[in-house]
Amino acid sequence: MKKAWLLSILMVLTALFSAVFVPKPQALAQARASLPLEQLFPDTLGVWHLDPSAAALIRPALEQAKQFQMYDQLLERTYIDDLGRRVMLSVAYGRQQSVGLQMHRPEVCYKAGGFKVEDVQPGRLAVGAYSLPVTRLTAGMAGRSEPITYWRLLGDEVVSDEAQFKLRQLSMGLSGAILDGMLVRVSSIDDDRQGAYLLHASFVTALAHALNSSQRSRVLGQH
Repeated sequence: MKKAWLLSILMVLTALFSAVFVPKPQALAQARASLPLEQLFPDTLGVWHLDPSAAALIRPALEQAKQFQMYDQLLERTYIDDLGRRVMLSVAYGRQQSVGLQMHRPEVCYKAGGFKVEDVQPGRLAVGAYSLPVTRLTAGMAGRSEPITYWRLLGDEVVSDEAQFKLRQLSMGLSGAILDGMLVRVSSIDDDRQGAYLLHASFVTALAHALNSSQRSRVLGQH
């Protein structure tokens, strides 16, 4: 309850300062927005490649999200490995991540879509020597269980805690700037939750290895 009050206060303060100072998107965010997500995420990641039965999809923001300028780009792909295992990748990018335009977290979106959301837990995903802060959860409905691993970037930093996310928004708003944001979601259809999380970790490691240093910092955050 105390944390909920803190988040509410931070949201109000961020909105207030945004209205007073009229912060603007950073030039770097404007440049990033011009780079198609399909160029940032390779078609082949080690043993993983695009599933020919599920074509890559990059599209403008969904109508409701577009109305509120939440996303500039949305990338959805399905990858398959040599063993026939499939992983779904969803990436949302928005150049303006003010309090009213913040990307919806999967635990919110899936619930709104009729899924039962369970076991939302913070975690760490080892990517080489880097420990990536992530959130894990399971979204389910009749006949379908979808374990999910995701992380959010605010500017160049991965921010997993919601209060820290709001505080960083507020501090940047005070300086007259709005950071861009990206949400990277990895999921699979699997009744074995822990096995799915291990599969996600393997996929993210392959993704990291397939990126150059600049791309890696962009997708996994600077560290």
